[in-house]
Amino acid sequence: MQIENDFMLGVAARLPELTSQDLEMMRSVGIRWLRFGDFQFDAAAFMKNAPQSSGFEEACQRVQDLRDSGFQLMGLSPGPREMAKLGLTPGSDEYYEAYAAVSRFFALKFEGLIEWWQVANELDIWIFRDNLDMDQSVEFLKVGIRAMKEAVPSLKVGINITLFPSLPGEVDGNTDAHEGLILAKGIYGDPSLPVDYAGFDSYPGTWRKGGPESWHEYLDGFYALTGKPIFIQEFGYASAGGNMTPANIDAGAYPCDVKRWKFNWRGEHSEAVQAEYIKESMKIFIEKPFVIGATYYNWRDAANCWQCQEPDCPAETAWGLLNQQGLPKPSFYALESCARAIELT
Repeated sequence: MQIENDFMLGVAARLPELTSQDLEMMRSVGIRWLRFGDFQFDAAAFMKNAPQSSGFEEACQRVQDLRDSGFQLMGLSPGPREMAKLGLTPGSDEYYEAYAAVSRFFALKFEGLIEWWQVANELDIWIFRDNLDMDQSVEFLKVGIRAMKEAVPSLKVGINITLFPSLPGEVDGNTDAHEGLILAKGIYGDPSLPVDYAGFDSYPGTWRKGGPESWHEYLDGFYALTGKPIFIQEFGYASAGGNMTPANIDAGAYPCDVKRWKFNWRGEHSEAVQAEYIKESMKIFIEKPFVIGATYYNWRDAANCWQCQEPDCPAETAWGLLNQQGLPKPSFYALESCARAIELT
């Protein structure tokens, strides 16, 4: 199936683990974009002019192979967690100069292979901004954007935000300080910044209250705030996990703690509901002319939750279009039907 529409339909995946069968299945669904950031990059080695690991070299070859196979890539540049390994004072001139050097390296290293870049990942969430405060996070992103665009002006560069709109109590995360709004205003409120698109992540129905219908408010509001074309860098729905009890919620339980979800859509997290969620969400994305693409998170169910490392935790294990054995779930076919709808628009 060849999609002629310009809508950028993609999926998040661990590139080193993709098999030829995975790639063929992606083509059959209509997926032409892959979002990837696990380059196994060693910032400390780079700053010492030392060789990178074999893992980085393998990732580079994987990028080349995927482009040769006809796929487009959305690259994720290193973030504060990688930069923390340098031992530099966060927010110092030396720290930002080092990040500018890393950003220029990535722009030039993958010139001609990766045209679209997301600088770092969700710095409105404390896990990802690591040891930076919000003002430092804004500056971090500005440094990365400017360095990449100066190195290769033709690149399409942006960031992603997930804690928007600010709805304290309706999100499993730290939103009382309005981190998403601070980050968005800091980046998109600077007319001198050469940012090309506004990246947006959200999981209404799983990580926050709501469902597919929430996308109308989220996307319309984000476009009004940023004035940029929107690329949905992450969306999805967990296909497993029970619902928290009122006692769990009152106690402020986190999904990893009780292996249950605070939020749900249509009353449950199941493979059938996951498939319907994808269809309803994609309808909304396609109808909004300022939405230029969407990446489903993610390709395959994980064996363990990356947050708590437990195999029975639904928080980070049940998002895939495929199950752990690599077999298609109903969501796989749901996304295929959406790709066909895009082809017809």
